[in-house]
Formats: sequence, structure tokens, C-alpha cells
Amino acid sequence: MNIKELRKTMMLAKKTDPEKSTILAMLLDATQKLAKSDGNREANEKDLLAAAKRELKMAHQSIDAGIDVGNTVEILQVFIPETKSEEETKTIVDALIAELPEKNPKLMGKVMGSLKKEYGDTMDMGIAAQMVKDALT
Repeated sequence: MNIKELRKTMMLAKKTDPEKSTILAMLLDATQKLAKSDGNREANEKDLLAAAKRELKMAHQSIDAGIDVGNTVEILQVFIPETKSEEETKTIVDALIAELPEKNPKLMGKVMGSLKKEYGDTMDMGIAAQMVKDALT
């Protein structure tokens, strides 16, 4: 979902689902604040994703503290792409390693850079890093 769709969804939810409308307004505000703090520029999808992740993390912290957050988690998760499974990650890492001229630990940065560029928002980079390290040593 992009910023324009977020605004439209927020406006539609205003009458039918006030809780959703409030959460979406909070997300839009957080997105715009991120963009403003980063050179006073127009908000984009990267800002939206970063804001959604931050707001989701705060919602989980509230839940851990025993605070009822209603449907916040379900509403925010729509904005976060599904993370690849360990099996999918391993398949991708193995394919990248197979393309290398040699298995050398010094190439870890190159492999991780490729993974981050291609799958940064949809792959757990901690798991990927361990797989790359194991494969190159």
C-alpha cells in the first residue's frame, strides 16, 4: 500500500471503523514525520514501511506490558511484507553462493549487499548472514 491508498483507506474507515481510522492516521503521521526529519521531503513507501515497523514494535511492547492495543497489530501488519522462510532464504543464499567464483569469507560483504538490495524488507538479514557465513567458510 502506498501513501495515497493509506489516505483513502483512512477516510473510508472514518465512518465504519473509527479504531482503524485512528490507527491509520497515527501511521500516516509517523510516516510524514520520518520524511520531514530526513531532509523535509515528501513521504514515500520506504517511510511508510519504516513507520509501520516502528509502530508495530511499539504495539508489541505495549502488549508485553499488559496494555490492550485492540486491533492495532492486525491493522499494521498489512503494511509489512511477509518475511521469507528459512528454507526460502537458504535457497536464495545457496544460489548466490553458487554464482561466486570461489567460496571465500572475504566475499561475505558482497553477498550480503546483494541480499540486502534485493530482499532487504522481506528477508531476515540475521539469519541470512549466518547462512552466508557458514557457506563461505
